[in-house]
This record gives sequence, C-alpha cells and structure tokens, in this order.
Amino acid sequence: MLELHELHVFLVAAETQNFSETGRILQISQPAVSSHIQALEQRLKTQLFDRAGRNIKLNDVGEALVPMARNLLKEAQQIEEFIALRRGMVIGRLTIGCSTAVGKYLLPRLMARFMESNPSVRITCDVGPRARALDRLCAGEIDLALSSLRVPRRAVEYKHFADDLLILIAPPGHSWAGRSSITCTDLLEHPIILREPGSGTSITLNRELGQHDMSVDMLQTRLVLGNTESIVQAVTEGIGPAFVSRMAAEPVLQRGQAAEIPVEGLCPVQRLYMARHTEFYASEVQTAFWAFTFAPQNVDLRPVVG
Repeated sequence: MLELHELHVFLVAAETQNFSETGRILQISQPAVSSHIQALEQRLKTQLFDRAGRNIKLNDVGEALVPMARNLLKEAQQIEEFIALRRGMVIGRLTIGCSTAVGKYLLPRLMARFMESNPSVRITCDVGPRARALDRLCAGEIDLALSSLRVPRRAVEYKHFADDLLILIAPPGHSWAGRSSITCTDLLEHPIILREPGSGTSITLNRELGQHDMSVDMLQTRLVLGNTESIVQAVTEGIGPAFVSRMAAEPVLQRGQAAEIPVEGLCPVQRLYMARHTEFYASEVQTAFWAFTFAPQNVDLRPVVG
C-alpha cells in the first residue's frame, strides 16, 4: 500500500532534484528524505532517481510517476476537504504564486485575515517571476497566481485584484531630492535605475510615458535590475533614482533613506490580477480564498487607485 507522505516527499524531491533542499523545504533531515524515497522505491520495486554520488536525477519512471502522484495527493486532499466541509470547516493547503513586491507587502495581510477564520488552512507563497507563476498555474502545480499583466493563457481567468502605484524615488543627496516636483522632460537629465524590459514595471512606465510622447528607451540607464527590492536597495546606496512600487518603497521612505519625487502629469499605475485555471479541480480552500479575496468586507486589503 502506498504511503501518501512518501509520495509528497517524492514530489518535492522530483522538483528540487536535491535531497538536501527537499529536506530543507519539508523541515526534515536529508537522511529522512533518502529513507522515504528508498521506501517508496521498494514498494514500487523500481528506482525513481538515477544517482551519481550526491547528484540525483529523476529517471523515466520517476517522471511518469509525477503527474499520477500529484493527482493521487489531490484526491486525498479532496476527501479531507469534503469531510471537513460537512463539519462546517475549511481545511487544506493552498499554494499561491506571486511577484516579490505583492508577495511581501500585500498578500500577507489578506492571508492573515483569511487564516484567522480558517485556522486549519496552510498557505504557501511561491515568490518569483510572473512567468514562473503562470507556468506553474497552467501545469496544475499551484492553485492561484498574482500577475501584473493579463498574459493570454488557455483556460486562465484573471480578475482585477489591486493596484500598485509606481513612484520615483531618489537618494537623499540627489539633486531631485530637494525639489517639490520635476517634469517628464527632467527625467532625461539624469541616469536612472530600471527594471528589465518585459517586466510589469517597465511596461506600465512605458505606457504612462507614452502619454507624454516619451518612452523608457529615451531614459538614460544607470543600472538594470530584475528585482524590485534590489532596486530599492540600490537607490538607498546612492546609485541613482528609480521608479518602484510604492509598497516596496514605503519602508525606506519612512526611514529617510530615500525621497519621493513627484513627476508632474505622471501617475503610472500597475494593475494586479489574481488568476486561476478554470479547467482544473478547484479545491474547497481555493474556492473559499478566491471568494474571501473579492468579498466587499476585505476591500480595505486591496488598494485601488482612482
């Protein structure tokens, strides 16, 4: 008889391809991970990983087992959720993919309020690039995703979740820091730090600059970074000004490590969306969290500009 816990360990190991990392994620020792994998292989009478010293790699049998193991664990979770719902409870696990800024500054407040009413729910945030979150959503590996763009994906439903205002911040000693505001053409005078092309921040800023017959390509580039928090840190180190999420910038603004510089006529708002896949089974906890997120009583947790 298969053990569900062994299958869970196997799925994490299949994703990480590293028993030590699997142990860290599951908060068990590396020998315990090896023991669970070996026990599963003995039950199935076949190897699931190719081993070469400390290196492991999922073999063909292991790769074929991954979707079946994932489905089996989901069905077991559905049974638990069904019984719990009959008792008036919402239980289960929920995995949400999100970007760094949203994951750190916005989503935790929503999760905390939800878990106050549903203490048996366990939520995991997979923080990373937008493309990764949507890829995992379409593969059925996560339940929900937060995205700064409505990227066309088959059977993916997007719903406006919140707005993230982009603001210009600069080091306290920068020449812009002492001004009450600057104009859009002033942006051409000094090199600034930018997000990578294709990011939600870059697309939003470019769209807003277009209203003034400008584009991101016209700006002088001091540095390009692919992470909002890295950009905020670079500003505080005096490298230069940058457009960043207000949510991400708020802590350094409060500490006086950076100054907000209003830009006349410029109000770049990045719309944020919650996404779900409509062709996969929606667990009770996923359905409950979606409804909770967009409930009128929780609108205070979802900032909207305008």
